Amino acid sequence: MQGELRRSNSIGDSKGIQHFACTALKNGEIKLEAARQICSFINGIRLNFNSAVAFFEYLGFADVTDTTLTPTDRGVKLHSLLNQGFEEMLCEVCFNKIVEDGIIRLDALRFDTTSGCYYIQKHGFPLDSAVFRNILIQLGALKGQNDGSFQLTEGYEDLFAKASKIAKRKLSLEALREQLARQSEQGEAAEFFALEYEQIRLVGVPNSRKIKRISDIDVTAGYDIVSFESNDSQGYDRFIEVKSFSGKPQFFWSQNEIETASSLGDKYYIYLVDIEKMTDGNYHPVVIRNPAETVLRSEDWLMQPTAHKVLPTGNLERYL
Repeated sequence: MQGELRRSNSIGDSKGIQHFACTALKNGEIKLEAARQICSFINGIRLNFNSAVAFFEYLGFADVTDTTLTPTDRGVKLHSLLNQGFEEMLCEVCFNKIVEDGIIRLDALRFDTTSGCYYIQKHGFPLDSAVFRNILIQLGALKGQNDGSFQLTEGYEDLFAKASKIAKRKLSLEALREQLARQSEQGEAAEFFALEYEQIRLVGVPNSRKIKRISDIDVTAGYDIVSFESNDSQGYDRFIEVKSFSGKPQFFWSQNEIETASSLGDKYYIYLVDIEKMTDGNYHPVVIRNPAETVLRSEDWLMQPTAHKVLPTGNLERYL
């Protein structure tokens, strides 16, 4: 299906596209050969039948077998709009699909302040996606420009913006999930490394068997591991927050962790673990005791805020 579209430059003109929809999406299942014959004897239209079948199937307007075409619910709705709204719905679905599938490059979209219009630069449509560009031109959603770019027709700006927003949200969520998954895996590996480091540090001490990694269950504690200073410890008195990094040493420190570090003082530690060196036999983490003092009040560390919460201190009427 998509192979057919990649080989095509166009499925026809606007009249040909509408005639195909009128024929193929009209009365339930239709034999492909019968639809081909019907579309072949109409003067004044231009239609590439095989490409049209592939296009309407790709956009979800029809289910296609080797011999038949059956309109989907979406296809039936499109057919009902032939007298009014056909081009808008077809363009909207086309925008959604080509943006979602990455067929059009969103980074090629530009707003021109002189004309007040949006333009898709020439490279926004790769060569093998020319069929979608030409369909949108035929339907009036795009206008070709002398410099090779394509103007987004004003009436279709909102449809394109909607499609772009949905795709970006989806991509952002997927990217965020991947990032969080990687961070979770790295963080968990660093915590197990720190746990083993503690067990080795206290090897031979009875309390070493009571060292626990608590972060899986208590996510609000402000630390990941509870341990002991020495064999003389009567209870847990070393609370360890594990931070992993790759490359340049750095870490993010939440407000909850800062407050916990301040309250626990010398009993609170940050173990800074380089995930690229964890497998080295002689590697040990950077151990920072009482970071509320050694980090917050030391010139050895620089804290850079990544965001600021802004609250008004007075009446806002002066800004109205």
